[in-house]
Amino acid sequence: MTNALRVWLLSDGVPGHVNQARGLLYWMAKQRGLDVEEVSVRLRAGTLSRQILTVWIERSMDHVRALKWAYAIDYPVEPPDLIVSAGGNTAFANVLLQRRFEVPNVFIGSGRRLSGKIFSAHLTLEPTGGSTNVVMTLSPSNIDALAVAEAGRTWRQETISSNRPLFCMACGGNGAGVRYRVRDWTRLGIWMSRIASELDIRWLVSTSRRTTSTGESALRAAIADSALAYAIWWHQRPEPIFQTLLGAADCNFVTHDSMSMINECISAEKPLVVVQGGRGGPDTRYTNVLNKFTQLGFCVRIQVDAGLEGVPEMSVPARDYHNALAEDVLRRLSIS
Repeated sequence: MTNALRVWLLSDGVPGHVNQARGLLYWMAKQRGLDVEEVSVRLRAGTLSRQILTVWIERSMDHVRALKWAYAIDYPVEPPDLIVSAGGNTAFANVLLQRRFEVPNVFIGSGRRLSGKIFSAHLTLEPTGGSTNVVMTLSPSNIDALAVAEAGRTWRQETISSNRPLFCMACGGNGAGVRYRVRDWTRLGIWMSRIASELDIRWLVSTSRRTTSTGESALRAAIADSALAYAIWWHQRPEPIFQTLLGAADCNFVTHDSMSMINECISAEKPLVVVQGGRGGPDTRYTNVLNKFTQLGFCVRIQVDAGLEGVPEMSVPARDYHNALAEDVLRRLSIS
């Protein structure tokens, strides 16, 4: 691509992380030509590496030696113009490669003890007070609502015979301070069956790795067959059509334990209900973000077992926020 900005996207292989980086670059590419190459990085020694690298980076020691010691990485020969990553395990590699090639770098999320000032732009949902901090309204997502809606319409016409409204339930699992027992998944399935009967709708369901196989089995057993239109049971037969289901649904639902899944659902620009269940709950910072989403009208939040009168209204399209974030990052990097 002529005059395209050569970008290295560092990937730790965690979908919730790499999809944020992909999402940011997706929206940046609408404003500036990009040539993106994904570079896999694996932290060799976990906690030990993080502790040592924090000191190593602060003392400005040999960055190439540190990178080879701490990471399994095979980066391209041609140097980048920009480095982008998300997820704490990529943060050190992001900084070390930035120092190796002396190019701008963008990091999304918590910096794992690293000062935000060592990133050209540090993107977070909550302010850090740093001079390079960019506070996001939404985490970036590579979901384009218009494309997802079109794919969903086509899939629905080809796959679903019922004319009833469709609700999609995106199930996370243990995380963000929330723990699920088998009885919690059973409770969710019973509630979904009740909602299907009361509102005369049918459910699309997508579970995930974190749902666990026992949780998935409990949910599957608890949902009435008559309430279900289609399901992706991740532990039995995963299918890469989660975004398509979001586009096919008239209203989306997501469990409250995964910020990345909540952001994806918001980006689909369909009415959204965040369902609170399980034991425990998110910490204050996580809850503050959920409160912000509710106040902005991105979603409503309800407890499992609560009544539901119908489909909530949606707010300003998420794409407006994604475009604004991409524009802000490009401006801060002095890239046009």
